[in-house]
Amino acid sequence: MSASERRKGADGELEVVKLARAHGWPASRNLDQVRDGGSDILGISAVALEVKRCERADVWAWWEQINRACGSKLPVVAFRRSASPWLAIVELDELLALLRFRERA
Repeated sequence: MSASERRKGADGELEVVKLARAHGWPASRNLDQVRDGGSDILGISAVALEVKRCERADVWAWWEQINRACGSKLPVVAFRRSASPWLAIVELDELLALLRFRERA
């Protein structure tokens, strides 16, 4: 992986941290992820979050990666390409449960 690819990845993680903090989560980058694995972002309870900032999506590889690392946490992949919004991949069953919870609030 080139230095520019690493920088783009780190910038993407910082964008997600900023977005999560704007929504009230005490998010931070997982700087030990290379050694320890797991979520790219810490501070969002019950979620293991894989962040991808690239132009071409390889969603199945990303999904396998976060599922290997998530343990008992909900696996989520956040991704975007240049000049596009952040999107998330989560199992439909989990999304439907979250929407039901939100509807009750």
